Amino acid sequence: MMFELLGKGLLIGLIFGVPAGAIGALTIHRTLEGGFFYGFFTGMGSSVADVLYAIVGVFGITLITSFLQRNEMVCRICGAILIIVYGIVIIFKKNKKNHGIVVSKKTYLSGFLTAFTVAIMNPATVVSFLVAFTSFGLNENYSVLEGSQIVIGVLLGTGLWWGTLSFFVSKFREKITDPIFARMNMILGILLMVYGIGMMINCICKY
Repeated sequence: MMFELLGKGLLIGLIFGVPAGAIGALTIHRTLEGGFFYGFFTGMGSSVADVLYAIVGVFGITLITSFLQRNEMVCRICGAILIIVYGIVIIFKKNKKNHGIVVSKKTYLSGFLTAFTVAIMNPATVVSFLVAFTSFGLNENYSVLEGSQIVIGVLLGTGLWWGTLSFFVSKFREKITDPIFARMNMILGILLMVYGIGMMINCICKY
Protein backbone atom coordinates (compact mmCIF):
# COMPACT_ATOMS: atom_id res chain seq x y z
CA MET A 1 0.00 0.00 0.00
CA MET A 2 2.84 2.35 0.91
CA PHE A 3 4.67 2.06 -2.43
CA GLU A 4 1.38 2.04 -4.32
CA LEU A 5 0.38 5.42 -2.90
CA LEU A 6 3.90 6.80 -3.43
CA GLY A 7 3.90 5.54 -7.02
CA LYS A 8 0.50 7.04 -7.78
CA GLY A 9 1.62 10.36 -6.32
CA LEU A 10 4.76 10.24 -8.47
CA LEU A 11 2.72 9.59 -11.63
CA ILE A 12 0.38 12.46 -10.80
CA GLY A 13 3.45 14.69 -10.25
CA LEU A 14 4.82 13.74 -13.67
CA ILE A 15 1.46 14.36 -15.34
CA PHE A 16 1.34 17.82 -13.76
CA GLY A 17 4.98 18.53 -14.58
CA VAL A 18 5.03 17.73 -18.28
CA PRO A 19 2.46 20.38 -19.38
CA ALA A 20 5.13 22.95 -18.53
CA GLY A 21 3.43 26.18 -19.70
CA ALA A 22 4.77 29.43 -18.26
CA ILE A 23 6.97 27.72 -15.64
CA GLY A 24 8.53 25.59 -18.37
CA ALA A 25 9.46 28.70 -20.35
CA LEU A 26 10.93 30.31 -17.22
CA THR A 27 12.88 27.15 -16.38
CA ILE A 28 14.34 26.92 -19.89
CA HIS A 29 15.28 30.59 -19.80
CA ARG A 30 16.94 30.34 -16.39
CA THR A 31 18.84 27.18 -17.38
CA LEU A 32 20.19 28.86 -20.51
CA GLU A 33 21.03 31.97 -18.53
CA GLY A 34 22.70 30.46 -15.47
CA GLY A 35 23.01 26.68 -15.86
CA PHE A 36 21.36 23.51 -14.56
CA PHE A 37 20.81 24.46 -10.91
CA TYR A 38 19.37 27.88 -11.72
CA GLY A 39 16.79 26.23 -13.97
CA PHE A 40 16.16 23.34 -11.59
CA PHE A 41 15.48 25.55 -8.57
CA THR A 42 13.14 27.65 -10.71
CA GLY A 43 11.14 24.53 -11.57
CA MET A 44 11.15 23.38 -7.95
CA GLY A 45 9.40 26.60 -6.95
CA SER A 46 6.46 25.37 -9.01
CA SER A 47 6.80 21.90 -7.44
CA VAL A 48 6.45 23.28 -3.92
CA ALA A 49 3.32 25.21 -4.95
CA ASP A 50 1.92 21.99 -6.46
CA VAL A 51 2.70 20.13 -3.24
CA LEU A 52 0.82 22.71 -1.16
CA TYR A 53 -2.22 22.32 -3.39
CA ALA A 54 -1.82 18.54 -3.29
CA ILE A 55 -1.91 18.69 0.53
CA VAL A 56 -5.19 20.62 0.32
CA GLY A 57 -6.57 18.00 -2.08
CA VAL A 58 -5.36 14.93 -0.18
CA PHE A 59 -6.51 16.01 3.24
CA GLY A 60 -9.68 17.78 2.06
CA ILE A 61 -8.99 21.09 3.78
CA THR A 62 -12.37 22.60 2.89
CA LEU A 63 -11.68 25.98 4.52
CA ILE A 64 -8.73 26.62 2.20
CA THR A 65 -10.53 25.15 -0.81
CA SER A 66 -13.51 27.47 -0.25
CA PHE A 67 -11.23 30.49 0.11
CA LEU A 68 -9.39 29.63 -3.11
CA GLN A 69 -12.63 29.13 -5.01
CA ARG A 70 -14.01 32.47 -3.79
CA ASN A 71 -10.86 34.34 -4.80
CA GLU A 72 -9.90 32.33 -7.88
CA MET A 73 -10.49 35.16 -10.35
CA VAL A 74 -8.33 37.66 -8.46
CA CYS A 75 -5.52 35.14 -7.96
CA ARG A 76 -5.52 34.05 -11.60
CA ILE A 77 -5.51 37.62 -12.92
CA CYS A 78 -2.61 38.49 -10.60
CA GLY A 79 -0.78 35.40 -11.81
CA ALA A 80 -1.43 36.34 -15.44
CA ILE A 81 -0.07 39.85 -14.86
CA LEU A 82 3.08 38.40 -13.27
CA ILE A 83 3.61 36.08 -16.24
CA ILE A 84 3.22 39.00 -18.70
CA VAL A 85 5.70 41.08 -16.67
CA TYR A 86 8.25 38.24 -16.62
CA GLY A 87 7.81 37.89 -20.39
CA ILE A 88 8.54 41.61 -20.91
CA VAL A 89 11.56 41.43 -18.61
CA ILE A 90 13.00 38.46 -20.52
CA ILE A 91 12.52 40.20 -23.88
CA PHE A 92 14.31 43.37 -22.79
CA LYS A 93 17.09 41.73 -20.78
CA LYS A 94 20.65 41.87 -22.12
CA ASN A 95 20.73 38.91 -24.44
CA LYS A 96 23.87 37.14 -23.34
CA LYS A 97 24.36 34.04 -21.23
CA ASN A 98 25.47 34.84 -17.68
CA HIS A 99 25.11 38.54 -18.54
CA GLY A 100 26.49 39.94 -15.33
CA ILE A 101 24.57 37.63 -13.02
CA VAL A 102 26.37 35.92 -10.19
CA VAL A 103 24.86 32.47 -9.79
CA SER A 104 24.61 32.10 -6.01
CA LYS A 105 22.20 30.94 -3.33
CA LYS A 106 20.42 34.27 -3.64
CA THR A 107 20.03 33.72 -7.40
CA TYR A 108 18.62 30.24 -6.85
CA LEU A 109 16.20 31.60 -4.24
CA SER A 110 15.07 34.31 -6.66
CA GLY A 111 14.38 31.71 -9.36
CA PHE A 112 12.55 29.51 -6.87
CA LEU A 113 10.34 32.33 -5.57
CA THR A 114 9.54 33.55 -9.09
CA ALA A 115 8.12 30.18 -10.15
CA PHE A 116 6.45 29.59 -6.76
CA THR A 117 4.62 32.91 -6.99
CA VAL A 118 3.37 32.24 -10.52
CA ALA A 119 2.26 28.69 -9.67
CA ILE A 120 0.57 29.52 -6.36
CA MET A 121 -1.50 32.21 -8.13
CA ASN A 122 -3.43 29.48 -9.94
CA PRO A 123 -6.03 28.11 -7.47
CA ALA A 124 -7.55 25.99 -10.25
CA THR A 125 -4.62 23.63 -9.61
CA VAL A 126 -6.27 22.26 -6.47
CA VAL A 127 -9.34 21.32 -8.52
CA SER A 128 -7.09 19.62 -11.07
CA PHE A 129 -5.45 17.64 -8.29
CA LEU A 130 -8.84 16.51 -7.01
CA VAL A 131 -9.71 15.28 -10.52
CA ALA A 132 -6.34 13.52 -10.80
CA PHE A 133 -6.76 11.86 -7.39
CA THR A 134 -10.20 10.59 -8.38
CA SER A 135 -8.83 9.28 -11.70
CA PHE A 136 -6.16 7.32 -9.82
CA GLY A 137 -8.65 6.01 -7.29
CA LEU A 138 -7.31 8.22 -4.50
CA ASN A 139 -10.65 9.23 -3.06
CA GLU A 140 -10.45 7.60 0.37
CA ASN A 141 -9.97 9.12 3.79
CA TYR A 142 -6.26 8.82 4.31
CA SER A 143 -4.26 8.97 7.50
CA VAL A 144 -1.49 11.55 7.81
CA LEU A 145 1.11 8.89 6.96
CA GLU A 146 -0.75 7.66 3.87
CA GLY A 147 -1.53 11.19 2.65
CA SER A 148 2.10 12.18 3.15
CA GLN A 149 3.21 9.37 0.85
CA ILE A 150 1.00 10.73 -1.93
CA VAL A 151 2.32 14.26 -1.38
CA ILE A 152 5.95 13.05 -1.39
CA GLY A 153 5.21 11.19 -4.62
CA VAL A 154 3.89 14.41 -6.19
CA LEU A 155 7.06 16.25 -5.12
CA LEU A 156 9.29 13.50 -6.53
CA GLY A 157 7.34 13.38 -9.79
CA THR A 158 7.42 17.11 -10.44
CA GLY A 159 11.04 17.29 -9.27
CA LEU A 160 12.00 14.50 -11.70
CA TRP A 161 10.42 16.40 -14.57
CA TRP A 162 12.13 19.73 -13.77
CA GLY A 163 15.45 17.98 -13.22
CA THR A 164 15.18 16.19 -16.57
CA LEU A 165 14.18 19.37 -18.43
CA SER A 166 16.99 21.42 -16.86
CA PHE A 167 19.54 18.66 -17.51
CA PHE A 168 18.83 18.38 -21.23
CA VAL A 169 18.63 22.15 -21.74
CA SER A 170 21.94 22.60 -19.89
CA LYS A 171 23.58 20.03 -22.19
CA PHE A 172 22.85 22.23 -25.20
CA ARG A 173 23.64 25.46 -23.37
CA GLU A 174 27.33 25.68 -24.31
CA LYS A 175 26.50 25.18 -27.99
CA ILE A 176 24.17 28.17 -28.02
CA THR A 177 25.78 31.42 -29.17
CA ASP A 178 24.72 34.83 -27.88
CA PRO A 179 22.74 35.70 -31.08
CA ILE A 180 20.81 32.40 -30.80
CA PHE A 181 20.29 33.03 -27.09
CA ALA A 182 18.89 36.47 -27.94
CA ARG A 183 16.39 34.98 -30.38
CA MET A 184 15.41 32.27 -27.89
CA ASN A 185 14.90 34.93 -25.22
CA MET A 186 12.62 36.82 -27.59
CA ILE A 187 10.60 33.67 -28.36
CA LEU A 188 10.33 32.63 -24.69
CA GLY A 189 9.37 36.15 -23.64
CA ILE A 190 6.66 36.37 -26.29
CA LEU A 191 5.36 32.92 -25.33
CA LEU A 192 5.10 34.03 -21.70
CA MET A 193 3.24 37.19 -22.68
CA VAL A 194 0.84 35.27 -24.94
CA TYR A 195 0.29 32.68 -22.21
CA GLY A 196 -0.41 35.38 -19.62
CA ILE A 197 -2.76 37.33 -21.90
CA GLY A 198 -4.59 34.12 -22.83
CA MET A 199 -4.90 33.20 -19.16
CA MET A 200 -6.33 36.64 -18.37
CA ILE A 201 -8.83 36.57 -21.26
CA ASN A 202 -9.95 33.06 -20.33
CA CYS A 203 -10.43 34.11 -16.71
CA ILE A 204 -12.43 37.24 -17.63
CA CYS A 205 -14.64 35.29 -20.07
CA LYS A 206 -15.20 32.57 -17.49
CA TYR A 207 -16.39 34.95 -14.82
